[in-house]
Amino acid sequence: METASSVKGSTTSQISSLQYSSDINADSLEPDQSEDFQTVLGLKYLPSWPAVNLQFSELCYVVPDQTNASKTKTILRRVNGMFHSHELTAIIGPSGAGKTTLLNLLAGFGAVCESGEILVNNSPRDMRVFRKMSRYIMQTDVLDSQFTVLEMMILAANLKLGKELNLKQKLEVIDEILGMLRLKDTLNTMAQKLSGGERKRLCIALELVNNPPVIFLDEPTTGLDDLSSSQCIALLKVLAAGGRTVICSIHTPSAKIFEMLDAVYVLAEGQCVYQGKGSNIVPFLKNFGLCCPITYNPADFIIEVACLEYGGSYHEPMVEAVGNGKVARWSPPAVEGETTTTKTDTTSGASSFYERDQFDEEISPKLLEAKCSWWLQYKLLLVRMLIQMWRDKSYIKLKFYMNIVLALLVGSLYFGMGTSASKALFNFGFMFTIVIAYLYLPMMPVLLYFPTEINLLKREYNNQWYRLSSYYAAMVTSKLPSMFILAVIYLSIVYLMSSQPLEWFRFAMLFTIAFVTALTSDSFGLLISSRLSLVNAMFMGPVLAVAADPAFHLRHWVWRRNIHIPSYEVSHAS
Repeated sequence: METASSVKGSTTSQISSLQYSSDINADSLEPDQSEDFQTVLGLKYLPSWPAVNLQFSELCYVVPDQTNASKTKTILRRVNGMFHSHELTAIIGPSGAGKTTLLNLLAGFGAVCESGEILVNNSPRDMRVFRKMSRYIMQTDVLDSQFTVLEMMILAANLKLGKELNLKQKLEVIDEILGMLRLKDTLNTMAQKLSGGERKRLCIALELVNNPPVIFLDEPTTGLDDLSSSQCIALLKVLAAGGRTVICSIHTPSAKIFEMLDAVYVLAEGQCVYQGKGSNIVPFLKNFGLCCPITYNPADFIIEVACLEYGGSYHEPMVEAVGNGKVARWSPPAVEGETTTTKTDTTSGASSFYERDQFDEEISPKLLEAKCSWWLQYKLLLVRMLIQMWRDKSYIKLKFYMNIVLALLVGSLYFGMGTSASKALFNFGFMFTIVIAYLYLPMMPVLLYFPTEINLLKREYNNQWYRLSSYYAAMVTSKLPSMFILAVIYLSIVYLMSSQPLEWFRFAMLFTIAFVTALTSDSFGLLISSRLSLVNAMFMGPVLAVAADPAFHLRHWVWRRNIHIPSYEVSHAS
């Protein structure tokens, strides 16, 4: 089997069969980007997408007011804007301005706008298509702690590239990405042992496997020191220079980070107060009589103005000056007789030194096709989940000891009662206790585990790693072996200790009922934990599990008897 080290010295001739083309060429780089040219070339074997520009108009987002249910709170107020390809754009603003909300609306990640329109290359956005070409990297670095960097990258390559490439070619693509992100030294490091900056770069690396043309990042510098933050933004700038549309939200960028940004979109009170190059913020504010001190970071200064630190008379004029985002590129008026050498904007979002025809290029249907079949997704996810269970020894040991202790407790409670006809009622209670145990034993670990796993599921599913059905099928299948073994151990102990008749048919019936109850309990735990937080799930799970108990009053006895899981199954077992 090939290893990552065996492909580190791969040459162009060895991977000519990849049929991948470079995102950029030397002519597409500005002079000040020349130092990053070799780094950008490291992406030349990733699949090429046409440039993608995002435009939005009159976006409005309203949420219920938490203090008063009859009222609503407007987060975004008819904002407009355009984000261009080949650029790193930062959405900045004070807390509560609507940065993350706008990012979620544009990415289609868990939010739907009240009104407005979002265009992709001047055409209405089709979410089914857009989700296949865009990736969203959340603020929290959600990674699988049971795997190494290389293992996670191989899984991402298998799920995203399918059987289009062989293992050696996938490893070469992985080697390219990890080399550019400076993660080669962490190939065999577990995710839980990575530093904050390495975790952030790994999250980006996982989404770069199929080279998405649009990348959204929510607060990518949160939790990082100044050096790691600068390195992260420098990396995003290189990715943007490779032809991608990179959009991120940043709370307060430092002066160094602010200089790296190609464009800035400033939000305040749900409205756009500035959109354009960062270097134009100072002359923009001068139009309103606001002079940024020489020692001040322009980003900090405009955020202070947005927070009404200098009075509330500047907000509305600033919104009007940029048309609440309709002015895609604010620039100071040219001085008479003075020529400028800056780039000129076009309606397509291209700059003068880019080829205009690349923005008119249609996206090939082949790029949007699923590279990985449902069956392959199922197999890959099943293997991952089985490895997770094997490596998480504490989880397996906990379930094993729980079953052993409970089996000994129940067995001692009903010891020797199976052969006595005078204790038939106790035998019914024995059956009832077994079903009750299997109503709770499989459910409680799910209530504890799945609320933490669901964040990883959201990231991977929303970024088009796999189908939800394949994930669920793999999850259920991965639990069957351990569920089967633990059920055999538990039932064998209680069956023998209670002196039940030694007949295979009786034991098989009891095992089948207990096993089906365990599956039902597991699914019930998934239902609850997927909708509630960890604390609420741990409280509501046991309560809802016995909601159909005979003590839970229903009008008709037939309903009560049939929907009460323990009573229904014990009646069949007895």
